[in-house]
Amino acid sequence: MKKNSYFDLKKNHFILSEIGIICSLLFLIAATNVNIGSENDSGISNQISVDPEEIIDLPPVTPPEKVAPQKPMIFTPKPNDTPIDIDIPEFPEFGDFNEKISLPPNPAPDNDVEPVTFLLHMPTIIGGQEALYSKIKYPKFAQDIGIEGRVMVQFILDKQGNVTEPKIIRSVHPKLDEEVLRVIKMVKFSPGVQNGTLVRVKMVQSVSFKLKR
Repeated sequence: MKKNSYFDLKKNHFILSEIGIICSLLFLIAATNVNIGSENDSGISNQISVDPEEIIDLPPVTPPEKVAPQKPMIFTPKPNDTPIDIDIPEFPEFGDFNEKISLPPNPAPDNDVEPVTFLLHMPTIIGGQEALYSKIKYPKFAQDIGIEGRVMVQFILDKQGNVTEPKIIRSVHPKLDEEVLRVIKMVKFSPGVQNGTLVRVKMVQSVSFKLKR
């Protein structure tokens, strides 16, 4: 049995699908136009429903004025009119100054000042060690019995470089000690100076006794 070409849907499938798409688009356009119109109408109705007589004009609002800060209050004490009692010192009369003014005490003597034991430049014998040994006389008694050794004497130089208070701190023989004490008082040293002033200095000097062979 042959199919009727009029009822053959496959031949008209493309045309029918396009017609269906066009119809659906038209339906959508119509639906959207209806919604937009309804929204516009409602907005207009809302605007028209406002009564202009009910609008209230509010007065302009002005900002408050800034108030300057107040200065702190300072309380000043009221001056007292009562006189103040002040003890006025008694001034000496003319001719009594010696009795009223106290004089400073007398300066301490140099002997009371402790002598220094070290200086940057220690005092030396004027003329060197030769000046010392040139005055020494080897005691004959010590030479005869062959006494030799080194004697050490301690002393204090005054501000003029003179030897004071000599004493033997290392002895060899009494005869040699006596000779050293005698000669050390005869030599003169350069004075001791500390910070630009003359000072007393404590020193030690050694004297060697040796026989010639």
